[in-house]
Amino acid sequence: MMFKEIIFSKKYWISVCFIGLGFIMIFSSIEHIMQYGGLAMDSFINDKIDNGKWVRYFISRVVGGLLYGMIMAYYFELRKQKSNR
Repeated sequence: MMFKEIIFSKKYWISVCFIGLGFIMIFSSIEHIMQYGGLAMDSFINDKIDNGKWVRYFISRVVGGLLYGMIMAYYFELRKQKSNR
């Protein structure tokens, strides 16, 4: 029953958005630095945008952020509800 309460709450989905957005920014930054060895925007644009891979890149970030946000927000909400008992 707690699963439905958490999934259908507005607070959960707001947490999913913020956690997911944070994950996308941090993960993309770390990946960019590791792949290009620093801040190489020209190489990034050439690899991801000019070659037509931007749709795949964008979708992978959104799906990854959404999944990570859903898992972590659920964990935090469940932990908070259990501690309030």
